[in-house]
Amino acid sequence: MTDANQLIFELTGERPKNYNIRVKPITTTRKAPDEQQVRDCFQTPAYATDLLIPFIPKDITQVWEPACGGGKISRQLRKSGYTVFESDLKSDDPSKIFNFISGDNKTLPEKISIITNPPFSVKDMFIEKCFEYEKPWALLINMDYSQWHIDLINRGCEKIIPNARISYVTPLIVSRVNEKEGTEYLTVDDIPMELLYKYTSAQFHSGWMTWGFGLGRTETFVDLPIEQRRYNI
Repeated sequence: MTDANQLIFELTGERPKNYNIRVKPITTTRKAPDEQQVRDCFQTPAYATDLLIPFIPKDITQVWEPACGGGKISRQLRKSGYTVFESDLKSDDPSKIFNFISGDNKTLPEKISIITNPPFSVKDMFIEKCFEYEKPWALLINMDYSQWHIDLINRGCEKIIPNARISYVTPLIVSRVNEKEGTEYLTVDDIPMELLYKYTSAQFHSGWMTWGFGLGRTETFVDLPIEQRRYNI
């Protein structure tokens, strides 16, 4: 017995129980700012962008989406009248290829905001790069009360948090739907909304971390009804 267990035995006459507790090892996400990882390619449902749009500063007319992926965020912003510039680490369009983290800082228009769902593995690096530009920004990330989030709030950030989880369009959703449903869809856009809703995924609660939006409070909670999550993906 250890010294502590021996003391318990001497004081109580009872031998301490051995619960054989298995402790899950602490893992860290591998950071690869120059590499596109599968886990970083989760697409943003339309309703998540729609949650943000009412809070974008009124003088903002242009948006830079630096992790545009399949363009779901960009499409929603354009529907609301914003001019959107897109870039990503990889793209079929060579003019869009740009490494947001390691690339040289671009000269941005005055009335512009940076809005994106950053690659999960390097979201902290995305935020630090956003700070460098000194333009209003909003990044869709996991919402918690970690020390990192507290530090961001102390640096002037404000959260927009939905009252339900945002479910993401997973990288392998097309093959998964076809396998489970016996279908032959070719792209995400071909999949009916009811199946998208069924196969989207939410592993944690997420929301928009913003800076320069002037919300006036550190946390703003917004309603996310089931109708939006089911029919506006």
